[in-house]
Parts: sequence; C-alpha cells; structure tokens
Amino acid sequence: MKTGLFLLVLALAGCGKTAATTSPLDAAARRTCTDTIESRAVNRSSISYASDDPAIVKSAQGQLEVAIKFSAKNEIGMASTMMARCTVSPDGKTLVEIAVKEGL
Repeated sequence: MKTGLFLLVLALAGCGKTAATTSPLDAAARRTCTDTIESRAVNRSSISYASDDPAIVKSAQGQLEVAIKFSAKNEIGMASTMMARCTVSPDGKTLVEIAVKEGL
C-alpha cells in the first residue's frame, strides 16, 4: 500500500513538468539575446523574463531567430512589457540584429 501511494505521489509530481530538450546551439542563441537585452537595459535588476524557454527558429540563411518577452523598468522606474526579437549568427554567439517593441 505504501509503495503504491509513493508511486502515485511521484507520478503526480512529474505531471506539471515538461522534458525540455534544449540544444547547446539554442542555449547559446538565447544567452546572446538575453545578454544584449541586459547590457542595454537602464535598470538591469528589474528585468523579468516571461519564459525560460523562448521559441527559436532557424532562418533560410541559417541564422537563429529568438523572440523573448520580458518586462523592465525605465529610467523613471515605470515598468513596461517588451518583446525582443534577436537574429543571431548560425553558431549562436554573435548578435546580427535586435528589435525591441514596447507595450505588448
């Protein structure tokens, strides 16, 4: 009886978790984008990312496109939600372009 209850608890504990398989290339592209966001932020300590696992798409040219939703405070302390779209080199290490839109 105890063993069955223990197995049930383990099964339920794992229900909300997804098996995220992130490739090293995706992780590098994500890190390049977040590093750029943080380096350009006025108030770095206020940055909060909406997701730990943003979607990454490979373009026809082999570049990686990362979209990251985040919130941050501006120079007068007002928080706003933004979306950064980064284009990163095929190796994931060099930022090619970043576009940030506010108010999403």
